[in-house]
Amino acid sequence: MSDHHDPSDNSTGHEWDGIRELKNPAPTWWSWGFYLGLIFVTCYYIIYPSSPFNNGFEKVINGITGQEVLVDGHTKGIMHLIYDNEFEGVKYYAGAKWTQAEIDALKGKGYNELTIKAGDLKFQDGWTYVNETRREIAEIESLRRDDMARLDSMSVAQILADDEMKHFALGRARVLYGDNCAACHGSGGAGVVSAGFAFPNLSDDDWLFGGTPEALAETITDGREGDMPARGGNDELTDADVASLAGFVIALGSGEARLDDGGELTAGAGTFGAINTVFQENCTACHYANAKGGVLNDDANGAVNLTDAIYRFGGDMAALKETIGNGRSAEMPAFGEKLDATSIKILAVKVHQLGGGQ
Repeated sequence: MSDHHDPSDNSTGHEWDGIRELKNPAPTWWSWGFYLGLIFVTCYYIIYPSSPFNNGFEKVINGITGQEVLVDGHTKGIMHLIYDNEFEGVKYYAGAKWTQAEIDALKGKGYNELTIKAGDLKFQDGWTYVNETRREIAEIESLRRDDMARLDSMSVAQILADDEMKHFALGRARVLYGDNCAACHGSGGAGVVSAGFAFPNLSDDDWLFGGTPEALAETITDGREGDMPARGGNDELTDADVASLAGFVIALGSGEARLDDGGELTAGAGTFGAINTVFQENCTACHYANAKGGVLNDDANGAVNLTDAIYRFGGDMAALKETIGNGRSAEMPAFGEKLDATSIKILAVKVHQLGGGQ
């Protein structure tokens, strides 16, 4: 770089590789933007928590994992002066503290490396967006408190009989169902049907363990296990028997074959008489003589109805031969320890109202 000393050429006197540094003023629009930006930043620093010029680090506790986190200290701003910092006796902006009961509850959920002590801050002190969100959530929950108390005292059947409480429960069920049920049963409850793995359809009227409000609550609370033994538990059944039984099941679903409660064929006797004998000897302990399964015979044993053409693992010949020949096992996890009793009632209402509740 060289110095250029001609005072009349509107330059600073600096020149590099033929390029001179001129004294032209910045564009007006740019100057306005610059100074307005300075004003905005100054106001922001005054109003909101921002500058780290405070007292070093603050120790706060992650409300999910229960672990200590060190966060840079910052100025508090004046938001806590603009907004009310208390809601129903809880000073959110003053810094909510952990109680020993809350600490014990976290430990009970399996967080065994807690470093929380009673009195530690849950969140940073003063106004923050997190604390403002907590306050807004508390306001919403306060509006729901009376209705939640009513839900606590009602059975699932009583909730279903009360239109107001039923609609309130269905509103609360959206998140509960999405978090706990939709991964398997789908957002609309239609489930998954496949030969490899399958999850029941909750929107029809086909139940393995009963679709009454009480049965649904029991299913959600305790979970269910189902097991169909390979070849009905009879190793002497041949592959030809398995194929014939698969064809018989298809015929039962289509109505080509029909059984009365005593196991006698009222339709298809000429075609399926022989295989019905095999069916009655090997399958009726679970599916009953009429092939309608447990629920329709007042026995919630988990055995499916073979006459309604609803197939969990597929209803074509190949899928049915696989089911009969190799058996099926399925399990629904229990939610009794994960969810409280009211949440389970809400989910039972949701499942009932999907369309298949009895």
